[in-house]
Amino acid sequence: MFLEWMAQLQLLEHDPQTNILGSLPLSTRRVLVSEITNYLFPPAGKTGPDPAFFTSPAHVKWFMEVIGQGFNLPLEDMDIAASDVCIYSQWLLEPTMRPAIINTDGLEQEFYQVIFHQLSLIFKPRTLQPRAAAPATPVHNYNPIHTLGRPGSFSLGINVPVTQTAGHSTSNAKGGTGDSAAQMVHKHIELCKKTLMTMADAGRTLAMSEETWIVLLKVVLGVTDSLLRKTENDEAIAGVPNMSDELCECLLKVLFELWLRSETRQVEMWEILKSCIMRWIHRPLVIQQWISCCTSLTNKVVNMLYGPGEGTDLVILSTIQAGNITLDLGTDFVQYAWYKTLHLIPHPLQLPPSNFTLVIQGIGKLVDIFIQVGKDKDVADRYAEVPDGCTILHLFGSYLFDACSAAPSTNPEAERGCAEALATLCKIFCQKQRSKPFLRTYVERFYAALCVGLKSDGCLPTILVHSTELFASDLEGVRMLAPEFVAAIKMVLPKLQINYTGHVGLDELRLAAIKVVSTIMCLPNHFDKMELQPGWDWDLQYASDSTSALGEQEQIVTQLVCLSIFPSNELLEADGPKPRSNTDFPNKLIEKLKYYILELLLTSLRTETSSYNMRYLLHLINVYVVEDVPFCSGLVGTVVKLIEEKILTMQLPPDVTLVAFDVLIDFVDLYDYVRRDNKSVARELVLALSRYVVTLITAGKLSNCYPLIVQAYDCMMKWILTGHWIIGDRDCYQAVLVSLSKGIAIFDSGPEIPQTSTNAAEKKKRKDTAPPKQLFQLPPRPNKSSQSSNPSLPTGSNNSRNYKKEKAAVRQAAEYCMSQFINYLGRAGFAHEQLNQVPEDIKMLRRERLLGDKSDSRECWESRDGIRYFLVDKRRIISVYDENNNGATPEKHVPAIKAIIRETTGRYVWSIESRYKDPETVSLPPTPMDEVEPTLSQGHDYSVTWGGPLQFSEAPTAAPINSDALPSMEHLVEENSKSWSEWELIKSTIEHEQRMEMREAKEVCRDPAGQYDAKPAESKFNPDLSRGFRLLLAEVGLFQPNHRDRITPLKITDTLIAEIEMLDMLNDRDCISVSAYYAHSGHATWDELVETPPLISEQFLQFLNCMGWTVNLDGHVGYKGKLDPTVCKTAPYYADRNVEFLVNVPYLLQRPSSSNGTWEDGCSISEIHRIVSSDDHVCIVWIEDLDNYTALAKEIKQSGSASELSMVYIFVHPLKNSASGLYWIRIHIPLISNNAISLASCERLYENALVFGPLVDGMIVSRHVLGTMVRNTAISAHQACRVVMDTYRRPYLARKQFIEGMADRHRIKLQLSE
Repeated sequence: MFLEWMAQLQLLEHDPQTNILGSLPLSTRRVLVSEITNYLFPPAGKTGPDPAFFTSPAHVKWFMEVIGQGFNLPLEDMDIAASDVCIYSQWLLEPTMRPAIINTDGLEQEFYQVIFHQLSLIFKPRTLQPRAAAPATPVHNYNPIHTLGRPGSFSLGINVPVTQTAGHSTSNAKGGTGDSAAQMVHKHIELCKKTLMTMADAGRTLAMSEETWIVLLKVVLGVTDSLLRKTENDEAIAGVPNMSDELCECLLKVLFELWLRSETRQVEMWEILKSCIMRWIHRPLVIQQWISCCTSLTNKVVNMLYGPGEGTDLVILSTIQAGNITLDLGTDFVQYAWYKTLHLIPHPLQLPPSNFTLVIQGIGKLVDIFIQVGKDKDVADRYAEVPDGCTILHLFGSYLFDACSAAPSTNPEAERGCAEALATLCKIFCQKQRSKPFLRTYVERFYAALCVGLKSDGCLPTILVHSTELFASDLEGVRMLAPEFVAAIKMVLPKLQINYTGHVGLDELRLAAIKVVSTIMCLPNHFDKMELQPGWDWDLQYASDSTSALGEQEQIVTQLVCLSIFPSNELLEADGPKPRSNTDFPNKLIEKLKYYILELLLTSLRTETSSYNMRYLLHLINVYVVEDVPFCSGLVGTVVKLIEEKILTMQLPPDVTLVAFDVLIDFVDLYDYVRRDNKSVARELVLALSRYVVTLITAGKLSNCYPLIVQAYDCMMKWILTGHWIIGDRDCYQAVLVSLSKGIAIFDSGPEIPQTSTNAAEKKKRKDTAPPKQLFQLPPRPNKSSQSSNPSLPTGSNNSRNYKKEKAAVRQAAEYCMSQFINYLGRAGFAHEQLNQVPEDIKMLRRERLLGDKSDSRECWESRDGIRYFLVDKRRIISVYDENNNGATPEKHVPAIKAIIRETTGRYVWSIESRYKDPETVSLPPTPMDEVEPTLSQGHDYSVTWGGPLQFSEAPTAAPINSDALPSMEHLVEENSKSWSEWELIKSTIEHEQRMEMREAKEVCRDPAGQYDAKPAESKFNPDLSRGFRLLLAEVGLFQPNHRDRITPLKITDTLIAEIEMLDMLNDRDCISVSAYYAHSGHATWDELVETPPLISEQFLQFLNCMGWTVNLDGHVGYKGKLDPTVCKTAPYYADRNVEFLVNVPYLLQRPSSSNGTWEDGCSISEIHRIVSSDDHVCIVWIEDLDNYTALAKEIKQSGSASELSMVYIFVHPLKNSASGLYWIRIHIPLISNNAISLASCERLYENALVFGPLVDGMIVSRHVLGTMVRNTAISAHQACRVVMDTYRRPYLARKQFIEGMADRHRIKLQLSE
């Protein structure tokens, strides 16, 4: 007796000796079943029959016939059926509760089979039918506490019935006092679920024979098929739960669990299962359960194939609601079941579109399991056991490649499934092949699938998201897909031109497209001889020039880019852009690819709204310009102009603006190209930045914009100092002075007044929330007392106190830039003495001190020698000494002095001479360069020399411009008055004196020598007392009474001399050191990196030379870090106006020959390297194999000393084969540290990784820019690390603080005569 559908499936055959009571009327069966059920499963307080009550198998069989009829009762009698399920559950799972004769005669297996047969009847769907009133007979209702009264009973969680009268339990089909139809169906569904749990528990606990297992599997399979198959009569009743839908998950879970537990290998059974599943594939839950089963088996297979640590030790079935189920299966059966289960469902293309997508996603999960094999292993030789891409494609390739053919489908679900297949294929082909390359057939099919998918709106986004590493792979010919990808990316950047409804956010999609661009933008120059098929960009031309897709500004950018790359082509017409044909471009079609890439980057920068994406784009533009500037005239000027305009909109987020300034600063190194193409670029940029700074300072709100002002000052000064273009440009340097003066006088501007706006347009400009907190902010000034004592600081204002730090930062930056600017305008070229040599004033002081010690005459030696020290404006120290007393041979006692100026920007030397000039002299003798200087009328002329021609300055004189309008004395004195008489007397006296003078002059002209006895006057000049400094101080106006407080004399002592030497040792530039390593793979150990490195490639050594030139540390006077010649002879070094950069290479170290104060005997290379690199925040690793590179970063960080500060790891991976000369950059910030503060700094930098650049993670660059880009990125990353650790101080701030401290310690008061 079992479900009829199983017989129709020919799973089981009916026994004619069963179902004897089936022919009885329903009322008779109901009474009979109810009474027997009540006897075998009595209410609480009563005891059921003893198991020995059943004296024979026939006796048991009769009772089971009656119980089995209970499963056929209608919905109204589900209470009786629930009690019958409880009886069978006890008999199955509690051996002591089942009839004793079963255990005695060994009839357990037949007993189990009969129960399984009959339990299948409970799953027969039924409807509620009306019936007439019946006599009061005992029926059963649920009593949730009944099972508590049955000691030793097996609890299923089913409410056990208790006896009541029929009048209180029957219900009417149309309603009434009983349960509704929906409630009854719900009870039926819950009873079916409990029955399934009983079957599952039986499979877990009972010792069943193979025959019994087959019966159980057929019963569960038949029940599942009867409910899940698709029928024509599947009509849902409103308000009534659908039995098939509600039981689907539970049926599938129990079926797959029991199927695997049985470990059946009967081919017939597997074929039956496969044929049944074919009728269920319209249900998504079937596909999901299949995926779960395949995933569990795949994890176990991976564990068996590739050893512990991979996959799972057991088969773990995961379900949606019921948690995980663990199965301990035999090894052979796992392999057999895995293969069979993979092929249970039909080909994905035969499935409905929604389930097609689910299957492809499931295959993707299985592929991920294989891809992850070996990722966490630390032993390199285990790579032989890692599954290669061909193995994975042998398993799933046919499904995936066939699924890609659905790309042109108009069905969105089908396109989504195709997209998932392409994503999985991208993951497979991006993996490095260890044993053998991909079969050419697979590669060709993959490329064909990509070309089709890139033209599909539904597949394009998924391809871009999963192709960010495709062009860094070793696939043969992969880079020939670059044109197709550029054409596809044009559908996403700069504006979305596809109907996108994907699960990835739009910003994430645009970021993925930008990342793909970062891997292909260097290809046109590298493969400059590559030929493209004519017409490859036919669709792209219209997409690029579409006026509907791009705004007016974007079209202007497009035209500028086109003119930059093809300046000789007339591609633009008066009526606007037009589609370009191949004849419009040069013969090299690869140039068109460069055009489209640059157009993508620049137009995307104008249209992008995501802050992260804009920063990413700026870094890419930086690298692209450096890559292409030798081949593209006008490129730098075009990009600088666009970034300048973007900044001046005042609408960029602050973090984006800071990166934009960094890009402009990096472009300073390309000034030669800028000057060649457009000389006005630097001037226009400086003027724009001057206006930008003035606008920000005037607007106030320094809490958010003061880092922008500081960075704008820095950018402006770097462009000014890069050449001599500003000399003679009066308008430009006046604008610069105005902007710098604004910053210096910022404390005089008064408290900030909050701006209020009544204009809707202004409100829209300042919409949303305040800008985010900036990562880069200057540290507060350490010496706060000097600020608080400044009388210019406004007091009594909360706003003023709140913005004191911000204003101080702006003023400090402005003062620093002003010092740089003034020194730049006042000198030509560099000093003739090296900054690291001992300056002349220190030499003189040492010599004079030594002479004073020998003569024991040290009284007032400071006033007798020719050197004085003064503090000017509390920020610069000037030492002035007479060159006559310094062994010089001035021309005829011409006053000559030399001034050494020490300030925040560094040290400068000025040579000054004072010459008398005849007012009637028209010209001067020619300079050594045969340059004619301007004519000077009178006074003294001071020439300042700096290793070049003399420079002359003229003292200004005042002349009235309205002398003719002055009244005469005749008009001022009244005629015939007393004053008039006095004036007449004065006039007559003047006239008399004039006549006498003229007479004497005529007599002198006749005999001038005989009139006088000329004798030389006694000289009053004391050469022992030098007063040359007065000449300089008086000339610059510091002796005027209103300026006298700006200058403070300093007392010359041994302490002052020592502190002057310390000041000279303070760096006026950022000094940075980084570490560089060579590794074959990510599995290298610390010893292999430092002590016993492998054979180092020639490319790595060339790379070191590209980052800087090699210096000999014996004679090197620049920054050395912690290196010294005893442990390192040479090192890569780089320096410019702003930074000194040193590379610590462990392979250049050597053990010290003998013990000294720094190094001990027997000190190993590893120990030496830990010491010299202890201040390095950045590590550069040249790695031949990128696998497990993140573990290598962790190894380096953990192998360092306790003070290890390295936070940023830049990995340089040379690409092989046809990509030789290209390098894949990976940047990693490991989130590990020895203390919480350092870990927090790492996390902060990790979250803001784009604050440094220009290289970003995943970018591909070419050989000719590799060294420069890595060096610039390392410098930027080093500064970022110090900022997040709150240890960064600009060099000029350290020098400023030191100078102020010296002033407080050594100031003296002297009389004006001294």
